Amino acid sequence: MSNDVRKEPVAQRKQYFYQHTKQVAAEFCETTPIHGISHLIGRNKLLVERIWWILLFVLSLYFCLIYMYSIVEKWLDNPIIVSFDRDHSSIYSVPFPAVTICPETKVKASVLNVSHTFQLVRSGKLNESMDGERVRKLLALLQLCEHDLYDRSETATEDNDMLKLLRKMAIPSFEIFQSCFWKGHPVECLDVFKTSLTEKGFCYSFNTIANNDLLRNEELDPSYAFNSEKRASHWNLDFGYQTGVGINAFPHRVITGGYLGSLAVSLLVNKSDVDYFCGNSFQGFKVILHMPNEHPQLMHQFFRIPLNKELIVTVVPHVTSIGPRAQQYRPEQRHCFNSRERHLRFFQIYTQKNCEIECLTNYTLKLCGCVRFWMPRSPGAPICALRDSPCCRKALSLVHKLQAKAEEAEDSDLPKQFCNCLPTCNNIEYHWQVSQAAWDWQNDRLVAVSPVLENVHQSKMIIYFKQTNFISVKRNEIIGLSDMIASLGGLLGLFMGVSILSLVEMCYYCTLRPYALWKISQKRRAASRSNRLQKKRSNEQEMR
Repeated sequence: MSNDVRKEPVAQRKQYFYQHTKQVAAEFCETTPIHGISHLIGRNKLLVERIWWILLFVLSLYFCLIYMYSIVEKWLDNPIIVSFDRDHSSIYSVPFPAVTICPETKVKASVLNVSHTFQLVRSGKLNESMDGERVRKLLALLQLCEHDLYDRSETATEDNDMLKLLRKMAIPSFEIFQSCFWKGHPVECLDVFKTSLTEKGFCYSFNTIANNDLLRNEELDPSYAFNSEKRASHWNLDFGYQTGVGINAFPHRVITGGYLGSLAVSLLVNKSDVDYFCGNSFQGFKVILHMPNEHPQLMHQFFRIPLNKELIVTVVPHVTSIGPRAQQYRPEQRHCFNSRERHLRFFQIYTQKNCEIECLTNYTLKLCGCVRFWMPRSPGAPICALRDSPCCRKALSLVHKLQAKAEEAEDSDLPKQFCNCLPTCNNIEYHWQVSQAAWDWQNDRLVAVSPVLENVHQSKMIIYFKQTNFISVKRNEIIGLSDMIASLGGLLGLFMGVSILSLVEMCYYCTLRPYALWKISQKRRAASRSNRLQKKRSNEQEMR
């Protein structure tokens, strides 16, 4: 039979194919529930009727595909919605904010009189050949100033000299902290506040995790590790606190808001050490609240503690979490990273601010060939001198401009080529409100005024959560796969009358039905040839 089929003329096989296709199309048009298809065939249909239904079918198909495309595009580009959670959350589930305090007074007057030394250097009465250590101290401190006060090009401190000098000149913490109360109970300030390094020099941080949990020490210069915290962290940004750690977990947390769950700190500034040369007319302290797993940065936002003032700081946590379904999307779709999802060179834990610090560090090193003294750096990376300050400011400005361009150009590859510092999917921001009043602490009966305190300014700060509960924000998928199928199916049913069985029926008429007709026609042609052959043989026998 197969040999007979091969012997069929090509024209005849084309005719068979055309007949089968026509038959399949006719059967499909007669049986399909898709709107308008049945009106395309029939002997009693005029040409104008068929043209009319063809136009209606094409228009309906066009609008159906347009709306389907818009839904799919929305699902692919922005599948995540951020909305308020239905239930309240307790402040017990989040850590108390990390508090970083930076004194405006950077050095004791007995160690270095900054104003006087600067005037001597500027007038040429003092140089490195006369008193090299004194000049190096001045050059190191000038990097902490808010304004460029030194425009000469002498080589400043190199390598670790600057950090050693700043650490050596920094006012000891026992001269800054007068008293500390945690949850209404007195604590030793030096036990809860650890030394940290910021762009404003050496500061003191409460409730920050240890360097072993935050930094990749194997990637960092050994001189960079300043946090003396040794306690292991019981908290993770993605999963919260470990089960069973209780109220003594670290980072610290509280059960209730108000003073019973507060941190109260009294701070001192020696009157003889006050120097307005490096900054502006403000003296006191700068404070920033941040997550325990973030490197503190005062360039973003901070509030101030003036001299002889008492501050009440009420904190409201702004918590963002992500649902399990939204977690399944790619970071580019959900617009966030998990804390362990993206690798950072210097930080073990990813946060947006940690990423921005590392990005600024890398860009500064690339542009200027050095890094600022407070930036995390690899072993051997040089520290920028005063003459490099214009380049460092340029690097910071360019980073901000490139980040702005990356946010505007959503379809470009700039975010991948640059920082790509997306927010963390689970994130905590501490929003604060500050109220202050003059504090006549000399007449405060709760403050024991000693002769030592007569020559100091004293300030006080109390920080606590405003409320015991808060409403968090959650990232969820705006439309799931089942919702997507339902939406697309609804459009197909509305415009075309198509269902799942209709699609199966189309597949049937495109595959199985033509094959069945071909097999049936083969059998018929084979039977017809067999009959003709038998008749031919019988005729030959009769002729004999």
